[in-house]
Amino acid sequence: MLKFYTPDRKGKQEPYSYRSRARLVGKCIDNIGQAFNNDMVVLGRIHTEKDVESLRNNNIKYIHDICDNKWPMLEKLWANTNQYATAITTTCYKLRDLIESKVNKEVFVIPDPTERDEEPIKFEPNPARLNAVYYGSAGNLKQINWSNINLKNVDLKIISNEGPIFWDYKTQGEFVRQSDLVLLPVNNDHEMTQYKGNNRPIDALRQGKFVVTNATIPSWQLLSNFIWCGDINDGIKWAINNPKEVIKKVEAGQKFIRNNYTPEKISKEWERVYNVCNSWNS
Repeated sequence: MLKFYTPDRKGKQEPYSYRSRARLVGKCIDNIGQAFNNDMVVLGRIHTEKDVESLRNNNIKYIHDICDNKWPMLEKLWANTNQYATAITTTCYKLRDLIESKVNKEVFVIPDPTERDEEPIKFEPNPARLNAVYYGSAGNLKQINWSNINLKNVDLKIISNEGPIFWDYKTQGEFVRQSDLVLLPVNNDHEMTQYKGNNRPIDALRQGKFVVTNATIPSWQLLSNFIWCGDINDGIKWAINNPKEVIKKVEAGQKFIRNNYTPEKISKEWERVYNVCNSWNS
């Protein structure tokens, strides 16, 4: 059986865990002792060398699931984990290429699934006062140069794990629902940015909202037919002046997500990888 290891951190849900909760195959475990030698364990970011040792001592195969470029911080742990992994999974092709340059293992790309239900599309902005929302980690937020963005007629709500509006799943959904646009500026020059998955813009599209971003991130560029990827100020102006086109883009984006990023679609990818890895050891 495929088992996703999501250890409990003093009652706090591990952020990685939706990647496992979304699957329709296998199950989640919060203790490495819940894995047995006929299982295939998926190790996410939160694991230790002792966890790897326990799996090896009990002849339990595992997959290392790498969702971010954390090599500078986790190089020692990952070197050990990757050495004995049956295979490696990751969220996007850019990160796959980096992993393959460092590790002599098979690397499979399995995108993050969307967690949100599809919502109706509504775009009736008031140019005199545009309601917009940003959501992202505090680390991402601190990298943004807001001085380049004209927010004179924009009522922007910012949600992150350190505020000013504190993030949780429900809060993000409520503020996105109340917004006209989702603004997701990024620092394209940061060493980790280009390896990010595209779950943030997908979340917005899923809720029927148009995204304006300056991202050159390869996984976000996959969505470039459905979101604005370019100068933020130009994107805001374009959206206000082209409401019918905005709605068409979001409609097409929602269809693209239904075809590629639902839990049902992503679970089939996990099942495929599980079967391939098992065939190597049959």
